Order: sequence, then C-alpha cells, then structure tokens
Amino acid sequence: FYIMNLNLNVFDEVIPYSLMDMVLAFCKKSTFRLGWPDGDDTDLNLHSTWTKDELELTGLIPYFNKCIKNTEWFVKNDLHRIILNVVKSNDVHYIHHHEGEQVLLYYVNLDWQDGWYGETIFYNPSNIKEVQYTTSFQPGRIILFDGSIPHAIRPQSIKAPKFRFTLSLFFV
Repeated sequence: FYIMNLNLNVFDEVIPYSLMDMVLAFCKKSTFRLGWPDGDDTDLNLHSTWTKDELELTGLIPYFNKCIKNTEWFVKNDLHRIILNVVKSNDVHYIHHHEGEQVLLYYVNLDWQDGWYGETIFYNPSNIKEVQYTTSFQPGRIILFDGSIPHAIRPQSIKAPKFRFTLSLFFV
C-alpha cells in the first residue's frame, strides 16, 4: 500500500517463508562492523556492508524487483550500497535521511510479536517534530521510500530477540 503525502510503499507477504529462513541464516554469518565512517564513537551500532554478489546469493532480488516494478515513483535504478543493520535493545538511533537516494528496506527476522517494538518512524519532512507514519516491524515486510524523508529506528524492547535485522538497499 502507498502512504499518502509521502513516497512510501509497504509490501507484505511477498517473500516465501522458506527463503526468509535462508536469508536470516545468511545474515547471521555476515561480517559486522561497529559505528559509521561519518559518525563518532558515541553510538557504536552494528552493521554489515554487502556486495551485490552477496545480495544475489540470498535469492531476494526477484522479489525486491517485483516491488520496485509495482511502485511508480521508484525510478532510481543504480544500486550503490547495501547495508545489513543489526539493532539491539540498548541502541540509540537518531533521526536521519538519505538525500538523493531511494531506499528499499527489508525486515529480516522471522518472528516479531506485539510489545517487541522495533518500528521504523517516518517524520514530516517539513517539521521533524511530527511523526508522519510509523510502520510496525513485520517479518518479511518490504518498505520502499524516498530517502529524503527523515526517519529513525525505534529499538526493540528487552523482551524481543537480541537482534533486529534489517537489510537496506540504496539506489541513486
């Protein structure tokens, strides 16, 4: 479905469970780094930078392409960065944006329950004090959005699994 007033589309139940299971196993074997090149050492969040070949090995590309094809406004087609984010309950995530990029976000975990939180929060681009849309963390969910939309991750509760995995593809 398309979120009015934002270039943001949400797709559920696109990827078969058996593939989701294999992707999660693949993610767990990734090589992770702390922090970001453009940040300081205050919040050392975990992430893994993937190559296009690694993404190809997951088998996700045909499913992602189907969502992109069904999203009229998603016109950028040069995939230039792939990031696997690993969020822990005590992480801090700030409002940020990816100017000039279009983003595909995939929720990797296989199970997620009410009370575990982990939402992605999208803010009003004209006033970041206002939440424009919040998407709950649903296993297998794919979100396409304009990277200029300010957004942030709400870390999971301490009752949730230790890690919240998301795969982000950035197109220019």
